[in-house]
Formats: sequence, structure tokens, C-alpha cells
Amino acid sequence: MKKITELDVFCLVVFKTLYENGQANTTAIELQVSAPKISRCLTALRVAFNDELFYRRQHGLKPTPLAEQLYEPVCRFYQSIAHIEQVTSEVGDPALLPTLNIAVTQNIMISFAVAISQHLDKDALGNIRLHCWDPSSAELIHNGELDLGISFDTSHSVDLNSELIGSLESVYLAGRRDHPIWQNLPEITLEHIASHPFLYLESKGFNDKVDPLEIYCRNARIPLENIEKVSTREEWFCHLITMGSLSFTPAIGADICNEISALRTEVLPLEQVKLLHAQIMAPQYYLIEKNVKNRRYTPDRKAILLETITELLAAK
Repeated sequence: MKKITELDVFCLVVFKTLYENGQANTTAIELQVSAPKISRCLTALRVAFNDELFYRRQHGLKPTPLAEQLYEPVCRFYQSIAHIEQVTSEVGDPALLPTLNIAVTQNIMISFAVAISQHLDKDALGNIRLHCWDPSSAELIHNGELDLGISFDTSHSVDLNSELIGSLESVYLAGRRDHPIWQNLPEITLEHIASHPFLYLESKGFNDKVDPLEIYCRNARIPLENIEKVSTREEWFCHLITMGSLSFTPAIGADICNEISALRTEVLPLEQVKLLHAQIMAPQYYLIEKNVKNRRYTPDRKAILLETITELLAAK
């Protein structure tokens, strides 16, 4: 009994699904998890019930006599869990809503957190835990360890859905408050920027191979003084302050920069933005999520999140 009570609920879901289709790979695809996770669950089940449960045969896995007896009570347990989930999704108490784990690309992560904290309908939104989007995020969404993601990158598993949210409408130039670039106001050009050390925050799916300014300078035959990249937002802020570099930031990040006394931002003229993105289009933000049946959030909760991020992208 102790071993059974210590079983992960998901292991019993694996048992039910594996019993019904007889294939470990098919079970992994249906539950949208990796094959190794199915293998780990099956091992835990065998230890808990002290039985092989499924024998490997030519056409799949065949249940043992004990597995055949377990199938019906496991199905009843599964129905009870489904009922609990339904009741939970219908209640209005935000404390009973599941905490959503969202992976967000770095350049909007802080602004998104602020927008969530200031949202008027916190009860409907519930608790949100933000994680930095990285190369493993799509797999974590696939495995259920993250609920969804907001990213430039759409090169994820085919089992995940992508929905275009929008693109940034404004680009700001950020640099130290005493940087000589500001002497060129109000008409700062890409040529002016290229004559100073430039920094960019690497983001998979957008500028992880080459930055738009680098391409522009190459095509326009403009020498680029120096270009460096960093992988974290903290490095980005520090580099601007201590190394005197220039960098681009979305409007939603400009306000945060301006709160740091050593930094200053100014909007990049629209014609310069068009030149910048002539070869590489402006970054497109996508919502990455699992299929509808495997989501832990309601359409209304998703709509609030989409509305919040859309307003951030539209900031001037």
C-alpha cells in the first residue's frame, strides 16, 4: 500500500493509456511526453505492484493477468481525477487555480512580469511563474513541466502549437547617459550607431546566428566598429553601463532602462527601423502551447495573457 500511495498520478494515466493502445511510443505521443518518461513510469508501476504488468510481444505490449484486473479500478480513479480537474477549473477562487509556468523570451520577461502584477483582474489571472526561454523550453512544455511559452523560436516539436501574437512596433536605442551618440539627436542613423561598439542580447529564433545591424552594415558596406553579444539580460545591462556600448531595446524595455540613472534611451526614427529590418524582419512573438486537451488553463485565462502581451508589444 505504501508503494502504491507514493505513485505519481501520471503513472496511472500511463498505465491506462498503455493498456488501451499497447505501444509505448504511441502512449508517449498521446500524452505528449518523451519516451524515456513513459519508461520511467512503467518501471515505477512494476515496482509498486511487484508485477511485470506488460510483456513485450511482436505486435506490442500484452498485459499480465494482474494488469487486466487493475485496468477497471485505474479507469475509475482516472475518472475521479478528471472530475476534480473539472471542479477546479470552474471555481472562481484564484487560490485554487493552478499556477501557470510560462517560459518567456528575455527581452520582454521583466516587462511582462510588471504587466501581470498590475493587471486589474488578478482573480481570473491567478498565479504566474515566469521562466527564461532557453533551448530546453519546448521540450519542457512537451513534457508538461511548463504550461506554455512566448518566444521567437518556432523550431519546436511538431506536437506543440504555435500562434503568432504580434511584433514590436517601436525600437529604442539604449546607451550610457553620457554616451556621445546623443549629440546626433534628433536624427540618429544606423551609420552613427555603427561607428560605436554595439551590443545585442542573443535570442534563439531571431538573432542567434547574426544580428540585423550586422547584416545592414554588411550590405551597405558600412564598417562596424565592434559588435558583441550576451546571453542574459543582467549581462546586457552591465555591459551598457561599464563598457559604454549601444544596443537596441523594445519600447517595453525602454522604461526599465530609464529607471537606471546611468542609462538613457531614445526612440529610433521609423525610417531607420525600416532599414534595420529590411533583410531580417522585426522579431515575431509566438505563443507556444500543447494541444487543447492537455492544457491546464481555460480559454478565458489564455485570453487575458494574450491581451496583456499584445498591449506590451504595441507600446510606443
